[in-house]
Amino acid sequence: MAKAFSTGAIASGKSYSSFMNYSPPVLSAGLVQHALLSGSTQLTILRIVDETGSASLGDIADGLGDHPDAAGAVLVMVDLGILVIDYVGVIDEHALVRRAPSDFDPTSSVSELGARCSGSGVGQSVQSVQASPDELPLPSGIDRMVTSPFAPAVYVATPEARRSLGKIGALARPGIYALIGERQVYIGASSSVGARVAGGQQPIADIKTIVVITDANNSLSDADVLAAERMFFSRVQATRAFSVMNELPMGAAVDAQRYSEIDAFLAQACLTLRHNGLLFAGGTARAVLAGPRNEAGRVGPLRLFNELPNGDRLELCFDDGLVALAARQHDNRWVLLQGSDVRIETAASANSSTRFQRSAWLHAGLLELAADGSSFVTTRDLIFRSGSGVAQFCVGSKGRTRDSWQPIDPDGGLDPNTAALIAA
Repeated sequence: MAKAFSTGAIASGKSYSSFMNYSPPVLSAGLVQHALLSGSTQLTILRIVDETGSASLGDIADGLGDHPDAAGAVLVMVDLGILVIDYVGVIDEHALVRRAPSDFDPTSSVSELGARCSGSGVGQSVQSVQASPDELPLPSGIDRMVTSPFAPAVYVATPEARRSLGKIGALARPGIYALIGERQVYIGASSSVGARVAGGQQPIADIKTIVVITDANNSLSDADVLAAERMFFSRVQATRAFSVMNELPMGAAVDAQRYSEIDAFLAQACLTLRHNGLLFAGGTARAVLAGPRNEAGRVGPLRLFNELPNGDRLELCFDDGLVALAARQHDNRWVLLQGSDVRIETAASANSSTRFQRSAWLHAGLLELAADGSSFVTTRDLIFRSGSGVAQFCVGSKGRTRDSWQPIDPDGGLDPNTAALIAA
C-alpha cells in the first residue's frame, strides 16, 4: 500500500495510518481502481474539495449520499497521494481534506516532504508507520522465538558467465562456491564471493557449472563462511560422486550454536542443489539435510567395552584431575579414546581448527558434557594426525605437545581411574 501522510498545520506531528480491511488501491489511467471508489465517486470527491480548495470529511460524506464508506473512499485517495488530510487527535467529520500539492510524492521520506511543503502554508508531513503482524506486541506470557538468522541464496552460472558474477551486487558479500567439472569439484570461500569467483585461478579444468551460495540477509561473517567452506567440503566429499580438488579447509572458530545454524543454512542450500540436479543427487533427501555426522576418517571403529585399542597406550593429565587416554598406532595416527576428558574452555592460543572441531563434534554428539559438568567427554574413539594435535584438542591450548603424553604404568598408572577409562 502507498504511504499515507498528514500535512495539516494544526496537526503537525500527527500521523495518519491506514488499517482498512480492503485490498491495496491502484491508480490506472488517472482512475482509482478500488472497491470503495467508482469513477463517479472519485469525481464527486474531487469536485467537493475543489469548490473551496478544501472540504471537511463530513461535507464529503454528505455529498456522497448513501455511499457505504465515504471516509474509507477518501482515505484510499489519501493513500495514493491524491489527497491529504488534516486532523487533530482522531479523524472525524471535522478533519479537513485537500488536494495534495502538485509535487507531492507519497513515497518520499518525511524530511523531503517537510521541505517541499514548508513554503505552502502546510505543516510538516509525517510518514505513517504501519506495524507488520510480526511487530505487534504479544499478549502477556507469550514470546516469539528467534529462528536462524540465515536464508540461503543459491546462484548457478555457466563457465562463460563466470566474469559476470563479479558484477552482481548481492554477491559482494561473504559466501562459498563450488566449481564443478565432470568428476571434479573445487570448494572455496571469500569475503566477497562474486569477485573471488570472477577473478580466481583455481586449479580445475573443464568447469561445467559454477555454484555460489551466500546469505540473502547478509548475516554471514568472514569466520562463518570459513566454517561453512569446511562443512560444505565435507558434505560434497561424503557423496563420493566427485573428487574434491583442494585440501580440507581449516575452518574457523565458531561456537556450537553458530555451527548448528550454519549447518542448517547449508542443508537448505544442498537440498536446493539436489532438487536442481547439480549436486547431492544420490541417496535420500533426508540424508542431504542431515549431512555427514563427521569428516571422513575422524572416528575410529567401535570397540567392545573391555577391548583395548591397538598401539602404545598413553595418558595425559591436566587441569587438576582431568585425564585423556590415547593410543599411538603410528606417528601419523593417534586415537583419542572414548571416555577421555576434554577441557571445556579454550585459550586464545588454540588454533581455529581446534575450536572448529570442538563445535563440530558437540553438534554431532561425539562430545558431550560430563555428568559432573567439569569437562566434555568423548563418546567415540576420535582420530588425529599427531600427538600435539590431540593434546591441544584436549587441553584447549598450545601448551602441551606430543611429549606431554606419558605411558600408562601397568601397575596402577598415573591415575586411579585409568583402568576404568581404558575399558570405557
